[in-house]
Amino acid sequence: MDFKAQIIKDLKVFHNPGEFAEMMCIWYDGQQYEVPAVLDHMTGTDRQKPGGDNAEGIYRAEAMLYISHADIGIVPKKGREIEIEEAGAVNSYTIEKSSYEAGEIVLELGAYTE
Repeated sequence: MDFKAQIIKDLKVFHNPGEFAEMMCIWYDGQQYEVPAVLDHMTGTDRQKPGGDNAEGIYRAEAMLYISHADIGIVPKKGREIEIEEAGAVNSYTIEKSSYEAGEIVLELGAYTE
């Protein structure tokens, strides 16, 4: 088996809801998608406060979202909003980086939260 065939095989396991992924409702560009995806939350960090900003208790939430291109059919664009249903709540993120390689979409997401 060549390298590309092995990657495709591995991604099928990674995006399988019975293995790693979870079925998620995602809203992007006015469309709703229910697709298997992997959402990896990173540790929240204190946001950088500009001078004179007194917004206490606001943190920056970051996450990585992995989706198979075959499941969603598009590559979401950097700078756009995306909403993801997590544990019964819909959270809104800004796409800070969008990449596509070997059939997988990787989105770096950011949001401010309390």
